[in-house]
Amino acid sequence: MDIKKFSLKNKILITFLITLASVFLIITFTSCSGKTSASTGSSDKTAQESTGNDIVQEEVVESIPEEDLTDYDNAKVGAEIKGAIPGFLCANKDNYITVEIKNTSDFTWRIDSRYPVKVGYHYYGQDVDASDYDGTSRTFFEKNVEPGETVKVNVLVNDVKQPGNYVLQIDLVLEGKYWFSSKDVKMLESQTYFGECSN
Repeated sequence: MDIKKFSLKNKILITFLITLASVFLIITFTSCSGKTSASTGSSDKTAQESTGNDIVQEEVVESIPEEDLTDYDNAKVGAEIKGAIPGFLCANKDNYITVEIKNTSDFTWRIDSRYPVKVGYHYYGQDVDASDYDGTSRTFFEKNVEPGETVKVNVLVNDVKQPGNYVLQIDLVLEGKYWFSSKDVKMLESQTYFGECSN
């Protein structure tokens, strides 16, 4: 009777120990493989996210320049143009008129923008039938001009072909959008004579 009891107790104990050992092995195996796969998955995910972010950032820099975020149609447009237009300029030649221009707009005049700000001019013949409002040459700024900044510019005037008396107006243009004078910005304006000049 004691032997039977002892055998039964041993069987129960052995079964319990085997079950406990099995459970322990299963938990250990599951825990280790879970960590490995989670760690690997996390690394892959991080790598994918990092790669994805790098690509997105490059695309943002290339396809959406900073200046394109400016609402040019509703921006405050302003400029102060100071200088003197000479009383005599050469027809069919390059003339350079030095002016000072202050940016009184609320946005930067960018030279690398899809809509760069440039210096242009208009002319109207007084005693000759010649005029051009929009098709004249443009002068680029050497660098971006921040709001409140003043720069000197040598404005190229070279489109007048016929000698005679003209009204010359120096104006700024936001290429692809509008002339500043259309936004009530005062131009530098004067009468001048374009004549023949020797080489």
